[in-house]
Amino acid sequence: MTTTTKMSARSPSIEIDVGSEISALTFIGNGEYLVSGGDGVRVWKVKNGEEMARMEARSVQRLAASEDGRWIAAGTLWGDLIVWDTTTYEQVFAHKEDSGIYGVDFSPDSTRLVATSRNCTAIWDVALQKQVQTLRHEDAVNAVKFSPHGDRFATTAPDSVRVWDSKDGRLLVEIQVRVTHESGPLWSNCYLFVISGHKIRQFDASTGSPVSEWPVPNSDTTSCISLSQHGHFITYSTNHIVSFWDTSTHAQLGLLQQPQDIHSIALSPNDQFLAIGRDEKIVFESLPHISNSTILSPLHPTFQEPVIQIDDATLDSWKHDQLESAEALLTAAIPESQNPSHHVLASRALVRARLQQWDTALVDAETAIEIQPSVIAFIAKSIALVGKGERDKGYRACDIAFEHFHSSHVTFLLLVKAIIVFMAGEHRDAISRVDDLIATVHLNSICYIVQAYMYLLLGNTQMERNDITAAIQSFEHGRAQIRHHTSLTLSVVSLISGWKFEDLGITIRQRQCEALYAVGRTRDAAECFHQMISELGEETYLHGEWIDDFRQRSSKKFEHLGDAAVNARGYDEAIFHYTTALSLNPPSPQGMLVKRSKAFLATGSWRQALDDANQVITLDPSSPWGYEMKHAALHKAGDYDNAVGVLEVMLSKLVQSPDPDVQRHCDYYIGPSSARATIHKIVERTIRRLPRVLINTTTGRLHNRAEQASAFESLPIFNELISSMTTRVDYVRIKREVREYFRYVMLSHKWEENEPLFQQVVHIAVYDLGQSPTHDKLQTFCKIVRDAGFNWAWCDTCCINKSDHFILQEALVAMFKWYQGSAMMIVFLRGVRSSSQRGALVKSIWNTRGWTLQEYVASKAIRFYTEDWTLYLDLQLPNHKESPEVISEMEQATGVSSQQLMALRPGLSSIREKLRLASTRQTTLVEDTAYSLLGIFSVTGLPAIYGAGEGALGRLLALVLTGSGDVSILAWTGESGSYNSCLPANITVFNGPATSHLPAPITDAELRRIITTSQSSSCDLNLALRLYDRLNQLSAPWFVENRMKLPCIAFQLPPFSLCRRTRSGRTQVYRAHTVAFGMVEIKSRHDLSQMKSLCFVHPWLDTLLEREDRSNIRVGEDIMSPPSPNSGDEEISDEEIDDDEEFFDVDDNQESFDLDDEEFFDVQEFFDVENNSSLLAQPELPSQPSPVHMDRERRARRLVARLRQPFGALLLTLASKGGRAVDYRRVAPDGAITVQFQENVSLADILDNVRTLDVL
Repeated sequence: MTTTTKMSARSPSIEIDVGSEISALTFIGNGEYLVSGGDGVRVWKVKNGEEMARMEARSVQRLAASEDGRWIAAGTLWGDLIVWDTTTYEQVFAHKEDSGIYGVDFSPDSTRLVATSRNCTAIWDVALQKQVQTLRHEDAVNAVKFSPHGDRFATTAPDSVRVWDSKDGRLLVEIQVRVTHESGPLWSNCYLFVISGHKIRQFDASTGSPVSEWPVPNSDTTSCISLSQHGHFITYSTNHIVSFWDTSTHAQLGLLQQPQDIHSIALSPNDQFLAIGRDEKIVFESLPHISNSTILSPLHPTFQEPVIQIDDATLDSWKHDQLESAEALLTAAIPESQNPSHHVLASRALVRARLQQWDTALVDAETAIEIQPSVIAFIAKSIALVGKGERDKGYRACDIAFEHFHSSHVTFLLLVKAIIVFMAGEHRDAISRVDDLIATVHLNSICYIVQAYMYLLLGNTQMERNDITAAIQSFEHGRAQIRHHTSLTLSVVSLISGWKFEDLGITIRQRQCEALYAVGRTRDAAECFHQMISELGEETYLHGEWIDDFRQRSSKKFEHLGDAAVNARGYDEAIFHYTTALSLNPPSPQGMLVKRSKAFLATGSWRQALDDANQVITLDPSSPWGYEMKHAALHKAGDYDNAVGVLEVMLSKLVQSPDPDVQRHCDYYIGPSSARATIHKIVERTIRRLPRVLINTTTGRLHNRAEQASAFESLPIFNELISSMTTRVDYVRIKREVREYFRYVMLSHKWEENEPLFQQVVHIAVYDLGQSPTHDKLQTFCKIVRDAGFNWAWCDTCCINKSDHFILQEALVAMFKWYQGSAMMIVFLRGVRSSSQRGALVKSIWNTRGWTLQEYVASKAIRFYTEDWTLYLDLQLPNHKESPEVISEMEQATGVSSQQLMALRPGLSSIREKLRLASTRQTTLVEDTAYSLLGIFSVTGLPAIYGAGEGALGRLLALVLTGSGDVSILAWTGESGSYNSCLPANITVFNGPATSHLPAPITDAELRRIITTSQSSSCDLNLALRLYDRLNQLSAPWFVENRMKLPCIAFQLPPFSLCRRTRSGRTQVYRAHTVAFGMVEIKSRHDLSQMKSLCFVHPWLDTLLEREDRSNIRVGEDIMSPPSPNSGDEEISDEEIDDDEEFFDVDDNQESFDLDDEEFFDVQEFFDVENNSSLLAQPELPSQPSPVHMDRERRARRLVARLRQPFGALLLTLASKGGRAVDYRRVAPDGAITVQFQENVSLADILDNVRTLDVL
């Protein structure tokens, strides 16, 4: 493709070599671009001929572009209808017909497309891409064109032109005329132009009657026509000549010759360019340079109104629609002269026509014409005839007036005829006639005003028919035609027609508002109303009644729409409706302001909500609802302090309201004081579960419980909670927020020299401590906790005031629970470097310390850090307890599976296993061996006395034994402690199983055999029952101070003699022959031969009686009441605060006991006391039937069978004897003493030796 610019003496032009034959041309939008069709569709820039786009289509013969420039349509010889989007030049849709497409056109509003093939015309909805109407034809249709208003379209066939209603497809007019095949119809307002033979013929599109015709040059090839925008001239092509013709005078305006035959032409919408398609070239010609400027010069006729000659009184009555009075005055004026004035008769004819007295009006008009023809008389005659239903005669009367008064009153007559046509009901035709006048008359504002009134009346008629949508369009057209004009001509038109043009714009606005309102277009109705108010300015009062009525109706409507939108959660839409309602200035806007404020809040627009609330308060300061919304807005804005204050004001307004219904709303609200007290109580109860002192990780300062509470109450969340709980106390949320804030992290480490103590840190921030390894450890720990998002940290070095005995005692007992309640435990592994490999944790010093056992067991989440504060083994898990590497190492370090280790709970369960775990660990201070186990056993009655030495362990074990009754504590060998001889001096003696002392388990089969044998033997059942009852009545062992009451079976022993020494020489073997047990040998470092009153003791009575492990028997439990319902602002109960959702997820299902409730009352209250059965796996024993399900006789026989099994005996010796009191002391041997009752020992002997001994 090549583009060249032709310069000639006549005009500059742009020529484009397309490369293929051009069959169709059309301009897009404002004429900036041209579309060509042939072998494909191409888009060109008119200014420089640049190709903008190319779309595929085969053998294009018809093109159309929408007026808005959005769409291009093409019809092809092969029956393809294709539509493209000009914004992307992408194909929108395509349709296939059986025959070629011979005509395409878009409606003026660019929403519809009409296309015709041989025998079918279809209208398409472009947006929906679907046919909405289809017409079938008997003859072949070769062209189609929409009317300027889009309400009609015309099709041409070889022998006819048909006009159709574009809405329902009705045939309106059929014109019998021969149409040149290649040319299509052209519309100019209400007229149609077609090429017929060698003529251009013009027809009235409403009636089909011919209007004019004129000859044009003959064509041997294709003829094409194009009409200018305003219909002033037609461009006609034939062979290689383009000619221009004035549509009014039919004069030729100019010629343009081309070197080749012309196949297609198109005029730009602004009539500035002509595009010519010839062979394979497109030529753009600028119209002003083709010939002289008369081509674009419209006609300029002007108005000259006829004179109505009447007196002032008659004119005044006529102007004010006092038509009867005007008629009477005119009638009175006629008899005064024998020759009545034709002016008076013509005027009376008009008045009588206005009164719809058609016959008398016609007589007056004809009489006036006989006397002397006048414009007024002919107009009156025309109106009277049309009123009588003789429309054609009425139109003819106007036409006769044209012949009489063509030179002076033609424009006025054309306007009046259009009015008469409108009165006859031919509204569209009348409006089109005025369009023609507007296009040709120089001073045309009168035409605009008349046409605006026509649209007003048409809209009113459509409203009456309930065609509201059409009415709205009519009113919009009418508004567009409003012009400011006052003239005598307009007054004459008003007298003739009765149309009132005063305030026409406002009247149309009112009707437009009503129509928009009626059809539900409330937004547009409100906008129209505001425009009308703006136009009225200070003259609003003149239409006050209608304005007030419309304002009230519309504001209520918008309020209902806003309510519906709120219910549907369409808050933006609700805001619009409320805003529109408020813009109408309703008399009492407070309610709508409150509603809009709520809608603003729902969208997060708190500023606007606050403005509305303040406006409500300004309008009605006594109303609580403005304050209610102001509180909500301030709360949304995060200004909780002020929100709480406003809430209190709102509540005071409720109380002070004189309206009882408003006062009753007080019952629905909770005062800030009630919410504040509830939060405070929950905070207090929460921090009672926390360590007494915590480190604030932000400031680094120590906080006691009062300071912890103050810290929370200084937070924005405190007032936010108060502000948010206006109708009910949300206990769950309060606890969640409080719990989240008070999450704390604890440090587990080995104490070192120069640790920062409480007295050093209490008055300064941790971060201000001087540099040292231990200070760095504490500071780094706090920073890690702070960076992890926790507010609080705890370290045993500085968070326990060890100088206060009560606080120290509390910490020792409570520490296990503190660890349980922590969000995380951070373990600092001194001596373990970041480069360490797996196994370093097992060998670490931390894993040997006594205190760290409970720290690991109790904590839910743990993270191990090396000595340079990197994660151990670079484990990125949030909880190292879930790490397979850590689990494996801890199993290796403790000798217990991870499941068993995690199953340990504080309390008097799994006592022996806890002691075994503790036996492998060390403490710096001897007393800490016991004190580090206080939390594990939940012992609260053991005072922490440093200096007590190993006696502290004895005191602990005595409390545990008394609380649990678990005699397995006595199953050990080694050195006796100073507190009681039955309790060891060192915890290491528990590093082994207790089962070596207990009677060996018996299989079910063996047990049945023994019982069967005993039943057939001389076993005395009565003695067995007596023995069973006697043993069953004994209590568990217990301590009174350091004296143990030991229920048991005790047999006195004869003196022992030295048998031999062991190879080490440290122990001797002693032997004695006993009646009950036969020959007995004992290894001991004590000289048993010098001891008197020795005895063997069988203390394992629970095993003999097959009783449940006493360690699983509850010694006390907290019983919690169910939470009471939360209603109003009633005082919160402890049950509601401590509901079944535990704070910090701590398992409080644990045992505890206290021998001195009075001394340690606060400590006891601090913890929930509850028992829990052991979850540790016990050594697997042969299955035994539960004694609960056995009868007493059977249990007695089973007791006898178990008595005959070997057991580990305790060796006691007489310690002192005074009066009736006999005290014993245990002799701790170097190994277990396993003995068995001889067969000759009778049940009576055993029964006689059942007793409770005092052991020191």
